[in-house]
Amino acid sequence: MKTLFLCKIGCISLIILTMLIFGCAAVPQKPASEKAPFSVFPEQYRQQAIKYGKSNELPNALRCWEIVKAFQPTNEEVIRKIATLKTQIRTLADQHFKKGLSHYQNQSVAAARKEFLLTLYYNPDHTEALLYLKKKLTEEDFILYEVMPGDTLREIAKKIYNDPQKEFLVAYFNDLGKDPKLVPKTTLRLPALETPQLKPTTEPKETKGLKERKEMMGRAVAYFKANKYRETVALTEDILLTDPSNKEARDLTNASYHEMGKRFHQEGKYQEALEQFNHVDSGYRDSKELIASTKKQLAEVHYISGIKYFTEENLDKAVEEWQETLKLNPQHPKAKGDIENAAKLLQKLKEIK
Repeated sequence: MKTLFLCKIGCISLIILTMLIFGCAAVPQKPASEKAPFSVFPEQYRQQAIKYGKSNELPNALRCWEIVKAFQPTNEEVIRKIATLKTQIRTLADQHFKKGLSHYQNQSVAAARKEFLLTLYYNPDHTEALLYLKKKLTEEDFILYEVMPGDTLREIAKKIYNDPQKEFLVAYFNDLGKDPKLVPKTTLRLPALETPQLKPTTEPKETKGLKERKEMMGRAVAYFKANKYRETVALTEDILLTDPSNKEARDLTNASYHEMGKRFHQEGKYQEALEQFNHVDSGYRDSKELIASTKKQLAEVHYISGIKYFTEENLDKAVEEWQETLKLNPQHPKAKGDIENAAKLLQKLKEIK
């Protein structure tokens, strides 16, 4: 008993001595943890992801799940969903590319083009599909025409050549007999005798999707002006899912995340601030400087947390916190040395036991 007591006293003395070496006379308190922000916001994207999944819009579903993961990086369900979707999307892209090759070999240009475009829908970086679309499916000498309901050879000749008497060209180049029954949506290859003058059957109208996006954009601007940034990005992110090139939505998204990040930073909530700044496009305003500053502040939070664990004789946890410190700020003046000293101390404690 006496020996164990002396060992315990020796351990405590060694810890105190190491603390003196570290220079930790006063230990700041770690900020009290608070409820994670945006508890409702990720759920909105979760529901949107499920909706896209049911309608087989897998790339959109994947983007929504990745947004959820940005807020819940350790959620195992979300991680599994993302992995499954990536596999499904990769498989579908390969299937459509193989179909495109088959159509191309059978000289079905329109069908091949459709399959290669679907390949790019699932995998925008599919270089082979791009090659076929840009280089091998060009139609310099022929016009592709899709048969409309009620079309006849004469009507097609009139639309394409402005001359119904050239109906024989339509029949000849597509191996059609006299008075054939044309099947709607069949693609015909027609010789390009001159620049075609196709007249639209209807006047272009603003689509419902465009109207909805404009209405959503108006609401998003109003929310932003009212400093309701979470509501703003909920709308602008939805717009960008269907219209990725929408500059107004992109700018408003960046501005909202930027403002939320600054607000959290001012409140000393550096983890939350960093999450917001990481959503901002690279090069937006002073986001680069703010991210660097926030990382240093967050590194210090982890360092102080490590000191707290150390005083509680929880050396493993202390080392974890100091390692996190170095991830955020590799140039931290104390964390590396503290980790080395803690490792030595752990080894000595093991030897004592």
